Amino acid sequence: MFHVQYEVVSFLQLFTVFLLAMIALYGMGMMLASLFLLLGREAWHMANLAQEPIYLVSGFYFPIKSFPFWVAAAASIIPLTLGMDAMRQLVFPSGVSLGFLTVSTEIGILLVLSAVFIVAAQVLLAHMEKLAIREGRLTESRR
Repeated sequence: MFHVQYEVVSFLQLFTVFLLAMIALYGMGMMLASLFLLLGREAWHMANLAQEPIYLVSGFYFPIKSFPFWVAAAASIIPLTLGMDAMRQLVFPSGVSLGFLTVSTEIGILLVLSAVFIVAAQVLLAHMEKLAIREGRLTESRR
């Protein structure tokens, strides 16, 4: 219908990027889950508020290379940004010209983000568990 051509450069790299992006996203999600536990029901409002800007700057709608460098660099802390950018480079014939960084650089950053987010999630969730045991509740009290 749209005559879009797909040409996968490397299935191994594509699978690696997908796997690392998913691991980093799950780590980020677990890290944010501790914040959701702390804030309780109010956290959903914050998530709804952040959803569209995250989609916009992460390259969900169009390549992040079209943003100024500092916006694209700041958006790179979101694993979805690097994952989408690397997969776009690996799937489309003209993808390399659309890329923000090289695929190997994005794989390295995703590897670091995966480790950082998972370790941070473990620390934050352990803190929330201690708080729950000490105070007998999971959410911050509103006095």
